Amino acid sequence: MSRTKEVGRVLTATSSRRLPDLTVVRILLVDDDPQAAALIDIALADAPFERVIEVATTLSRGIARVDDDAHDIYLIDQQLPDGTGIELIRRARAGATSKPFILLTGYGSGDIDREASLAGAADYVEKHMVAAQLERSIRYALRNWQAGRMLHDREEQLRQAQKMEAIGRLAGGVAHDFNNLLTAIIGYADLITERLDASEQSSPIAREVAEIRRAADRASGLTRQLLAFSRKQFLSPTILNLNDTASGLLQMLPRVIGDHIRTTAQLSDDLARVKADSSQMEQVFLNLVLNARDAMPMGGQLTIRTANVDVDDDILAAESLSIPPGRYAMLSIGDTGTGMDSATRDRAFEPFFTTKPKGKGTGFGLATVYGIIDQSGGAIYLDTALGRGTTVRIYLPATEAAVEPRKPELPAATADRGTETLLVVEDNDSVRGLAVKALRRRGYTVFEAGSGEEAIDWALSSGIKVHLLVTDVVMPGLSGPHLAARLSKLNPALRVLYVSGYTDDASALHGTSPGDVPFLQKPFTPSMLAQRIRSILDSPE
Repeated sequence: MSRTKEVGRVLTATSSRRLPDLTVVRILLVDDDPQAAALIDIALADAPFERVIEVATTLSRGIARVDDDAHDIYLIDQQLPDGTGIELIRRARAGATSKPFILLTGYGSGDIDREASLAGAADYVEKHMVAAQLERSIRYALRNWQAGRMLHDREEQLRQAQKMEAIGRLAGGVAHDFNNLLTAIIGYADLITERLDASEQSSPIAREVAEIRRAADRASGLTRQLLAFSRKQFLSPTILNLNDTASGLLQMLPRVIGDHIRTTAQLSDDLARVKADSSQMEQVFLNLVLNARDAMPMGGQLTIRTANVDVDDDILAAESLSIPPGRYAMLSIGDTGTGMDSATRDRAFEPFFTTKPKGKGTGFGLATVYGIIDQSGGAIYLDTALGRGTTVRIYLPATEAAVEPRKPELPAATADRGTETLLVVEDNDSVRGLAVKALRRRGYTVFEAGSGEEAIDWALSSGIKVHLLVTDVVMPGLSGPHLAARLSKLNPALRVLYVSGYTDDASALHGTSPGDVPFLQKPFTPSMLAQRIRSILDSPE
């Protein structure tokens, strides 16, 4: 069966990323012969696909329709009133089209074959052989294009993943090093404040130190966002329902987005549970809602939806998701705002990239969301176009696990002073110096070492048994966990506090998570360090 359309009746264009559905093939025939369409239809009478044939009678009209990208394959006559078929193919290939071309010619030759191939034709068929060869040529050309398109899409996904991974590694490394610097900056600022008596709390020095502290706190917030993007932040995953997250935040939305935006919530009644960090899911929700608000300065519609989705190969391919097929809980947040063009969409998840005016955005909103969802084992898809608004869909793996009981927490410290003996092992001189000075001021006897090997040598030579070891997780040479194991053989009553800047270090804790062992994340303040130590020392054996 076929349906023939004239050039003047425009077919609905689809994206060049659409893989051809071989049950219906949309054909553009460029031929000035009035009988050409009927001859092609007869030649394809037994073809296993339905045909929609459109005819263009000149090279120029053919080029215009090729540029519209409304067809799956192009059949091009070699002799046209205003040029040749090979010329048309060459010009079309110089543009953006990747769809297959088949050259139709009254006679074949080695020269035609060579020229057609060089121009970019998938095949050529002599007109007196169309009945015998054209159907097979179309099928092969489309299958080859389909395979090439799928390979191209996979390569694009790989390039994007590699780009995001490279940016993530850079961001994580910068944040890790910066956390050491911030620990020293924040810590020494606090030590200065601690030395000021009551009469000096409003002095110029106190105000200047407070400004240093505020700036360091802002920098600390940026490093947290960098770690979130690079999937190196610390998460405390629990079993939760995304409906609870959405419902809990819906009440505050009018204050966040304003009365000029209407909100609709469509939450699934039987939404599957997921395993994720509840506070981070709230951060994801708020970031997406704020982005939607900013895209609708004159008002609009905000739609929040949850659903259970069986992610299959079709969804994976259509949305370029890099997750295994299976059952997922989906959260989508859509707006009727300005939308994004393709260039903006391609960079939307990069840190520091923003389309907002200078001083109005950090470029971390979507980057943070991307990192949180990726680190939680999920995926994110951005459905957007200029003038059509934006919908962000988040997929998190569904779980049948029951809600986990909360782990007992260490008792809160009522004081931060003590007289116990401590050993601080840290390869960063500034962080180690800060920790030692802060703890000695609080009454502790503190020894220090710049490496695990140095700490072992000190323990063997001094014979001193410390009450608690404070150690960085990853250091050159002997790691913190291995150092703790060695020292515990010499001193079974030894207690340990690990410190680190991001999760790559925490993974060295013999497969445990930061919540399973006494752990303190950088940057920390002298007070935080002292209180954490006091809590460990005061806790039951």
